[in-house]
Order: sequence, then structure tokens, then C-alpha cells
Amino acid sequence: MKWLKEIFDKRYVKVSFYVIITAVIIKCLSQVADDATSIFGWLITKIHWVLQVLNPVAIGFVFAYLANPVIKFFEKKIQKVSVLKKQARGISVFITLLLIVAAVASILSVLVFSVTDQLRLANLNDMISALNQVINSLNDFYLSLMEKLKSIDIQSEQITGYLSEVLTYLFEMLKNGLGTMFLSLKNVSGYFTTIAFSIIIGIYFMLDGKMITNYLNRIVRAVCSEKFDLKLHEFLQDLHSCFSGYLQGQMSDVLFMMVAISLTLSIIGVKFSVLIGILAGLGNLIPYCGPFIAYALTGLVCLVNGQYQTLMVSIIALIIIQGIDGNFIGPKLLSRSIEIHPLLVIIFLIFGSAVGGLAGMLLAVPVGGFAKLMFTKWLTYKELQKGIVPVVSEEEEPPIKNKKKRK
Repeated sequence: MKWLKEIFDKRYVKVSFYVIITAVIIKCLSQVADDATSIFGWLITKIHWVLQVLNPVAIGFVFAYLANPVIKFFEKKIQKVSVLKKQARGISVFITLLLIVAAVASILSVLVFSVTDQLRLANLNDMISALNQVINSLNDFYLSLMEKLKSIDIQSEQITGYLSEVLTYLFEMLKNGLGTMFLSLKNVSGYFTTIAFSIIIGIYFMLDGKMITNYLNRIVRAVCSEKFDLKLHEFLQDLHSCFSGYLQGQMSDVLFMMVAISLTLSIIGVKFSVLIGILAGLGNLIPYCGPFIAYALTGLVCLVNGQYQTLMVSIIALIIIQGIDGNFIGPKLLSRSIEIHPLLVIIFLIFGSAVGGLAGMLLAVPVGGFAKLMFTKWLTYKELQKGIVPVVSEEEEPPIKNKKKRK
């Protein structure tokens, strides 16, 4: 019986248990590896569905986040009136929404008026004569084709077959075109639904943002430790300061570029100047894209209309505007948020474009600036641990270890 006792010794039982567990884990992993493609596809599908559901929430949060500085400004002013102190938040949100609607309506009205005015001033006689030339060319082609068919001995059955094939091809094109049109209408309706829900959710974030924030703070304090709570608040504060400063500076820079380019090109005499200014200003949300859009659209419009001297003057004016924005306006607006080397900006834009396309390019600079801020804090912490004096700016001398004073 002694050998049975040795077999069932605790050590052997423990080793056997580990071996069985390891075998089960290996078997499960091999099964997962065999079905990795289907499992990965299922996960991607579920993640895509979750993102679609959360898309209006994210857009509404961004909308409320961008409007929050304006709401706070009006709220401080209204709270000074004792009668309206309790309703200050609601009134501030209402005024902010009115300003946003008025701004969007003003931009659209100016844009539509500019385009229609340029089209009205266009030479319609040239357009009509060009259309007549196209119609005459098609008519001549038809007559010459009929003459060639008469000169060639082709059986009527062959002609019928050719016509049948052509009609079948046209019918397929029409069916595919209608299918694409209905799919586009479905996508457009989906976009409108997303925008509507995003606006509603954004309004609730504006009205009850403080209540939601306090509730989340209660959850964090109840679940997490005090040290983690402090670290999380510090992290979110850095994130807020980085993103809010960048977004506010960029929006101000976009407004400056819109007004400056539109007015300058209008004075010079470039057609569709307001449209070019608005598109170039919006393109300025992505670094280095705004000037490229301005040059490209101005060159296209001037070359089409034969305004070669106007094109040269416009390019010089755009270079001056870009210089003022790049050396004075832009750094002044963004100096409080992030300071990133141009090479890092280009690298962040490449990564952002590869990861998230246009949205990735829009978020590349603030995310990169926040990553730089976190890395700088970590570097400073490590330097202080080793007794190295942190370098405040890149122009200062390299850090030197603190030496103990000799007695």
C-alpha cells in the first residue's frame, strides 16, 4: 500500500493537475487557431455594429464639447442676473444653438449667393453655342453612320441581333444605376438619422453635462482607489487642456483663413472666391492642406476663365496670407495648447491617414501632441529619479547630474 500512497502524493497530484490544465489550454488554443478566421470576422462584425450604435453618441459628445466654451461664457454672464440664475444653463444652451444655426445659415446663404451670382454673370451665349455644337456633331455622326450602313450589305436579322444586344446592355446599365441610386438614398437617409440623433444627444450633453460628470466621478471614487482617481483626473485634465486648446485655436485659424482668402480673392477679381475661401479654410483643419486647396482651386478657376494675370496676383496674395498665418496667427493661437515640430506633424498625419483616413488626419495632431505631453512628463519623472535637472526647452544645454557638494 506504500506505493499507492506515493502515487497519490500531493506533489504528483499537483503536477498532474497542471499537466491536465495545460493540455486543455493547448487544445482550446488549437481549436481557436483553426477557427481564427471565422472568430476574427465575427468579432469585427460585432465591433462594427457597436461602433455604429455609439457613433451618434460620439458625434453628440464632440458637438457638445466644442460648444461648451461658448455655453460657459453665456452662463457666467446670465448667472449675474439673480432672477435667471437657476435657468442660466438652459438659456445659455439655447443662445449657443441659435448662434450655431445662424452661423451655418449665414455661410450657406453667402455660398449659394456667390455661386449663383457667378453663374448669372457667366456668358450664357457661349454655353448655348457650345451645346448647339455638341448637338450638331451628334446629328452629323448619326447621318454618317446611316450612310455607311446603307453602303454595307448587312442582313436585317444581324441588325436585329445587334439592337437586341445593345438594348440588353442598356437595360442592365439602367438596372444597376437604379440599384446604386436606391442604395445611395438609403445611405443618405442613414446619415440624416445619425445627424438627427447626434444633435439630440449633443443637446442633452450640453444641458446635463455636469450631472453626467458628477455621476461618473462617484462611480470612479467608489470602485477605484484614491491614487488611481487622482491619476485619472490628472490624465483627463491634460487631455482636455491639449484637445480644447488645439480645437479652439484651429477653429479660430479656420475662420481667419476663410475671411482672409475670400476677401482677398474677391478684391483681386477671382470668380467663386467665397467658395474657394470656405473650402480652403475648412481644409486648414488638416495641416498644410488649406493652402494647397486654395492654390489648386484658384489656379483651376483662373485658367478656365483665361485670367492669367489675375492668377499670378492671386498666387502672390495667397503666399502672403499663408506666411502671415504660418508665422504669426497660427503659432499665436496654438501656443497655449501644443508645440510640435513640423517633422512630427507630418509623421502624425501619415499615421493618422493610414489608421483612420480623413478622421485620422483631423485627430492626428492633437493626439500626437497629447502623446508628446505624456512622454515629456514620463521623461521628466525619470530624470528626477536619477537626479538629473530636467531641460525646460530644447535650446538649453544637455542635462547634468547633480553633484554632491564637497565639504
